[in-house]
Amino acid sequence: MTTLSAYELDDLLQAMIERIEDALLPAISRANRTGELGELLHLLGMEDLAGCDGALDLRPARIVVLGHSMVTESKLRSLARKQGVDPSLLDFALDYEQLKRYDFAKLRGSCTYRAVLVGPMPHSTPGKRSASSAIAEMQAHPDMYPPVIELRDFTGLKITNNSFTKGLAKLSLAA
Repeated sequence: MTTLSAYELDDLLQAMIERIEDALLPAISRANRTGELGELLHLLGMEDLAGCDGALDLRPARIVVLGHSMVTESKLRSLARKQGVDPSLLDFALDYEQLKRYDFAKLRGSCTYRAVLVGPMPHSTPGKRSASSAIAEMQAHPDMYPPVIELRDFTGLKITNNSFTKGLAKLSLAA
């Protein structure tokens, strides 16, 4: 990109001011998830918000597991422990009826979750906006949602001991 003139900079500033409110939360959320929040604050001249030493590591640690499961929550926590994941950092919504009412909009812009592990769930759920499903909504807008890891077996989306373990392994590789 070429250097802008003073007039072009002013036009750019005005355009950015019009968009900043909608763009700021997704940008902060993404920077937080990727460990680049300190750098973003530095670029904005707000490094004082990072703390006295400039070090800021606010990456989310929690993982939410969403989808109908025949495997119990306690078994999934046990599998997580065996994979080196602190089971107290896991949140679950594993009941199909509970998932019908789960508001996926609360994951939008979330600074709480490191990832969303998904299994089978209803297509019609609150917070999916115009997408065909909550999973499609989250995958279509990776800048607004935590990373989505599908838990699959050879038949499709399914939460099994094996698919959950593989999902946690993918999460470890992405970290």
